[in-house]
Amino acid sequence: MLDEQAYAGLRVLDMSQGVAGPYCAALLALQGAAVVKVEPPAGDWIRVMGGGEAGMTPLAVASNLGKRSLCIDARQPQGRAAIERLAAQADVLVENFRPGVMDRLGLDATTLCARHPALVYLSISGFGASGPWVDKPGTDSVLQAYTGLAMLNREADGRPRRIAMLVPDTVSALYATQALGAALYARSRSGRGRHVQVSLAECCAAFQAAPIFESALFAGSQAPPTAVPSGVFRTRDGFVTLLVLRQDMWERLCDALGRAEWRTAPDYRDNTARGRNAAALNAAIAAQLAEQPSAHWIATLEAADVLCAEVQDYAQFRDHPQMRHLGAFGELAQPPYRPLPMPYLPGTPRGQPIPPAPATGQHTRAVLAEIGYAADEIAALEHSGVAVQA
Repeated sequence: MLDEQAYAGLRVLDMSQGVAGPYCAALLALQGAAVVKVEPPAGDWIRVMGGGEAGMTPLAVASNLGKRSLCIDARQPQGRAAIERLAAQADVLVENFRPGVMDRLGLDATTLCARHPALVYLSISGFGASGPWVDKPGTDSVLQAYTGLAMLNREADGRPRRIAMLVPDTVSALYATQALGAALYARSRSGRGRHVQVSLAECCAAFQAAPIFESALFAGSQAPPTAVPSGVFRTRDGFVTLLVLRQDMWERLCDALGRAEWRTAPDYRDNTARGRNAAALNAAIAAQLAEQPSAHWIATLEAADVLCAEVQDYAQFRDHPQMRHLGAFGELAQPPYRPLPMPYLPGTPRGQPIPPAPATGQHTRAVLAEIGYAADEIAALEHSGVAVQA
């Protein structure tokens, strides 16, 4: 499978921890890159975040698929020497420490890119490489609050609410992967690498480009609704979402609900009027949808060509006939667990097992041997605690 993929032959040194950097490197691995993940002797801190066994939390697994793990202490001269050897062979280096950490280790972009001009060096930070918040920790909750995501997801009473997944880290990994692809494409023409820098704050801004522009455009006034009616509505046995985008869809919804009188009602004549009366309209639709089960309304609304879907949990999503048809989920044989479903990376081959994430230091001896360490040298590094083999 890997021989067919775009990044086959690309060598990636992943020094990052957490989610944003590791998931970026995992995306490269799932497209064929050979990724070595460097972990400190205690392991990546994400291995203790959430439930799971043997350091294989869901976040650690999903963020490290397809990699090999080298567990080594970069604070020690012998550890740094090993990393320098790896960097000399790498096409890409990924790190997401606070600004200044890699400088203190002597593994900063200026130093390594000068030694290895073809190296593409990716730095992911919380708030950028300089400025008043350069040293502020950039966690998910902090970024969701800081960048408006929590306010965008606010409850009906206006209380900000965190989105219940690591959105800043995940979208930053996606933007970072795109930026790396662009840098590698430029290198294919010039032969030179570059230092690519992205921050979680800037990635969250780019991700919210439309609502941020809208907030500025309608500053001091209420922005008009995108579409009315819209929302999640309770049915007799669950929830459905529906959305009306155009006037003809509104008219079809009226017919499907048996509300022909709404077609000509002044309060509902167009989206602007419906926006002024959104609360009353949504309440009326909510009362009607609560009378029948979800399956009834999905069939009714789909027959009328109104945008709708049943609200599903992850198990329903995985087992839905459309996702089965697409082959969207593969089987992940991830020690120490039984085989479990994992989504394939979009655009990659389907039908084959998904490569698992490594245990901490699972490949330490093999990686050190590949970069020229003799067996007795590896044993000495292990004995001194500089290197750890799982």
